[in-house]
Amino acid sequence: MEATLALAGAGYEPPSVAFASDVEEVADVVWWAVVVGFAYAVALAWAAWCRSRGGNAEISFGWSGFKVVCKSR
Repeated sequence: MEATLALAGAGYEPPSVAFASDVEEVADVVWWAVVVGFAYAVALAWAAWCRSRGGNAEISFGWSGFKVVCKSR
């Protein structure tokens, strides 16, 4: 009987939700998105220039970045 009373006295505490976000880590992600977006915009501009000159542009993305190939028709 004493063990039951001891357990009942502890009560239930809901788990606390802790969101530990490091501001520096978030800033790194934002800069990474800006850099990749800028690189993609440059790749699109190069592809548009290629198409305006009568070529056929192919854009691919890999570990080294964006690759734009301009093939003549």
